[in-house]
Amino acid sequence: MRIYIHVDPSGGYSEWTYVCKTPLTHVHEAVTAFVDAYNCKFPTQQLTPSLLVAMANNKPLEPTKKISTLLDDHDSCELALVHVATSPPPQPVVTSVEPRKPNHGAVDMLLGHANKHRQNNAWRSAKALWEAVLVDMDTANASAMQGMVDLYMQSTQWTKAKSVLLKLLLADPTHQAPRLQLATCEMHLANSGRAITILQELLSTPSLTPDMDHDASILLATALYECGSIKDQDKAVSILVHLLDKSNHTDMDAMALYSQVAHDRGKPAQAMQMMLKVLVDRPKDKRVQAKCAAFLEAPRGFEYLQLALDPTSPSTAPAYAYLASVAKDHGAMTACVSCFQQAVAQCPSDVMFALNYVHALEVCGRYGDAFVVVKQFVHNTPTTVVGMDLTCQDIAAVLAPYSTLDDASGHWTEEAAMAWKGTHVCVYHNDAKFERAVATTVDLTGQQLDLLALLCTLVKILFLQGCLRPVPALVDAIEPLRYHYGHLLHTTSIRNEHAYYSCITQLVTIPSLHVPRPRPSNIIYVCGDSHALATAWRSVGAHVLVPALVTGLKHWHLRKTSTFYPKVHFFNVIKSIPRGATVVFVFGEIDCREGLLVAVEKCRYEVIPSVEAYDFDSYSKLSKRQ
Repeated sequence: MRIYIHVDPSGGYSEWTYVCKTPLTHVHEAVTAFVDAYNCKFPTQQLTPSLLVAMANNKPLEPTKKISTLLDDHDSCELALVHVATSPPPQPVVTSVEPRKPNHGAVDMLLGHANKHRQNNAWRSAKALWEAVLVDMDTANASAMQGMVDLYMQSTQWTKAKSVLLKLLLADPTHQAPRLQLATCEMHLANSGRAITILQELLSTPSLTPDMDHDASILLATALYECGSIKDQDKAVSILVHLLDKSNHTDMDAMALYSQVAHDRGKPAQAMQMMLKVLVDRPKDKRVQAKCAAFLEAPRGFEYLQLALDPTSPSTAPAYAYLASVAKDHGAMTACVSCFQQAVAQCPSDVMFALNYVHALEVCGRYGDAFVVVKQFVHNTPTTVVGMDLTCQDIAAVLAPYSTLDDASGHWTEEAAMAWKGTHVCVYHNDAKFERAVATTVDLTGQQLDLLALLCTLVKILFLQGCLRPVPALVDAIEPLRYHYGHLLHTTSIRNEHAYYSCITQLVTIPSLHVPRPRPSNIIYVCGDSHALATAWRSVGAHVLVPALVTGLKHWHLRKTSTFYPKVHFFNVIKSIPRGATVVFVFGEIDCREGLLVAVEKCRYEVIPSVEAYDFDSYSKLSKRQ
């Protein structure tokens, strides 16, 4: 791709055409590339990125326009640039920021585009536009500075956010929202004392809005409570009691913080009741979910939950299942398993509960227990059917000879031949099972999809643990249905389970698998995401490769502050590997596919190389910890 960029002579600037061969995405990136090249060629005629852009036909272009939409049949395009004169830079002053005379139309256009990028979480693109406004057009533009503050806060760059906030408040010290944000930054920077001072000054402002007064009071109570001294904590409690009384105990922010106070001061049952009330009011609030998960994972946390729920209510089992999901998302896996166990006990025929219970047991490395859950479910629901003819009774018959997972260990018999036919796996030469036409839509119910996912997960567990004896019969039962719906299953809620199953069923048709029992000393463990499956139970020289699968193995999940369940899964898998064993770690697949790009787009890092180096360093430290 070639981009030809031409600037017309004006105001002492030279006419010049620049040919750019670097891959670019947006028009404003092309402008920046041109300006850099122009300034190198004409050092005495420095341009800034404040240029109006048009096609060769003088049709104006938006800076955020994608270049790919402008290319002609020869994969080229021509852009014309017109320099916009700006006033000279202001003289520096001590007490205030003197803005340049802005081009309001151009500024408003860039701010509008930046806001659209922000709404789409395209923070990197928004940042480029805010910086263009602040550097080249209006150095004291409050909207652009506020955008930069929000960008830095969402990416937890508290020092940078604080720096911009101080500039913003220098221009308008009375602005309330930035003062609240500044206090938030100070708290994250472990400057609770400074945060308290800012909030107390803010709360003394006569014109404070009710919402701002409330938010500042909650943040002040949080800062006082986190200071640690009994005197400050008592002040925090007084603020919370006042807010709760004032709202007739409907202030969920105050109740959430007060529940933490109650939990810390030896009233965990009361804290659990309050937190459940807050969670019902704010079921999608991540901070509330995290605190609830922490209460559940605390000593006797599940007992206090049981005291708070009515065992006779039909809504209790779904409540346990929901709380289990909350606990799982925040790494509280002991509580998660207990909640799912209770939900399944109350509703043993609910396949969604059973499926999620099995997934929780996988995270904990309890594959034997997961096998028993599946076996019990298909035994207790024999008439449940998926599609036209796959029943739980069929699966129960396959599993009947195996009381435990260990009973199924080893390879299947030679008679159970499996062959890949290009679109499906055929077992026992049963080609007639695949004569049914391929579906054009998925007409399965949600429960039927969950049951199919449960069976796919069963095959995955058996394969990972080297328990292959039932696999041919299970594939023979499941594969005709899977083939009928084919790739359409990737568009459903069970795409992950289906993907694992499809990968495994193809792998088992490739000779030769080696599943030694007992496991010899010449084992190499391959720890990674789905890529670890390809080498499973293969031999390399004298060594057998054993899978150590970790779903969701990427740096963002394993970072120090993460509580997401893949981190728990990773360390549980590591614990299952014998000390002193040889391990090959397959790190970085998800990071390279999307993690690095997302991190840079959200401005957690400036460029790809910096996040690559950070990921490598973090993975190295994780490996050395084991």
